[in-house]
Amino acid sequence: MKTNTTEQKRKRQTHINTDHYEFLGVIGHGGFSLIKLARHHLTGAEVAVKVVCKNEKNMPVLSEPNIMRSLDHPNIIRLFQIIETQRNIYIIMEYADGGKLLHHIPPGGMQEEKARRFFKQVVSAVDYCHDKGIVHRDLKPENVVVDARGNIKLIDFGLSTWFTSGPNRRHVWGTLSHLAPEVVLRQAHEGPHVDIWSLGVMLYFLLTGTRPFVGRTTEDLLSQIVLGTFNIPDRVPVEARQLIHQILTLNPRKRPTCKQILQHPWLTQGEVFQGPSRHCQIFQSSGLPLQTPASSGPAQDLLWPTTDPHHSSGLAQIYLTGLHGCQGQV
Repeated sequence: MKTNTTEQKRKRQTHINTDHYEFLGVIGHGGFSLIKLARHHLTGAEVAVKVVCKNEKNMPVLSEPNIMRSLDHPNIIRLFQIIETQRNIYIIMEYADGGKLLHHIPPGGMQEEKARRFFKQVVSAVDYCHDKGIVHRDLKPENVVVDARGNIKLIDFGLSTWFTSGPNRRHVWGTLSHLAPEVVLRQAHEGPHVDIWSLGVMLYFLLTGTRPFVGRTTEDLLSQIVLGTFNIPDRVPVEARQLIHQILTLNPRKRPTCKQILQHPWLTQGEVFQGPSRHCQIFQSSGLPLQTPASSGPAQDLLWPTTDPHHSSGLAQIYLTGLHGCQGQV
């Protein structure tokens, strides 16, 4: 009898909580959830409500509320409330009415200044997550929104997780065109390195309006990722080209960290700093090249010496034997 009474009280309380909001319509959806626009009756404030069904299929994303509770950054969407029912989890968040970053990227890419400002804010948010021991695992323009003031907000932590140091993950999650080579190959990897690669794909997209890896088939797309085959249009500024090459490095240990990216000369243009060689010292101490190789063609894009035992030909061989069964979204 007590159990029934407790359950009835819980259902009444849930009904009261959800009645605090007027649902206005669906504004988005993902592989695991539905996003609705709602209005808080008392304040009139509009909020975004992510509705996640509690079933076995959605088990990997049910930790999102716990991750979001630990985040507080101006470029990360703010969590207001969690309402849990017997069937669903309602994640009530700040609503950024500027839409997705994807819809702000025109054909041919953004103007350099705008791309630089947006990318710096994204990297700042990801850097904060990494400092908190959280890896996003699905960074892409579709998971970044723009608020009324023209600032970006990182969203969708459904695939996010906590990480520990060292290569200890082999799971394949995320969007195919943004997957890092080590994820495609199912190699043990560290979470932050995977996010860094996705940031490189995003920067390329911001400046060109296209993704660096595009294939007619899934196999073709993943082959390009594993081989590191991409070309940057000449219209992209030289320093931005250098940064893209440094980020989209096949060897994850040679990729810069978020903090190193934020100190790159292309991102610090216009900033006042002491010591003209500060950025060079940071990148040289990390072993990262400040300039791309002088040669042209596909070899320039690989950025691994041919003496490396894991050169692209070796990666391709591993890839061809382990491609099947890769999960993700095109």
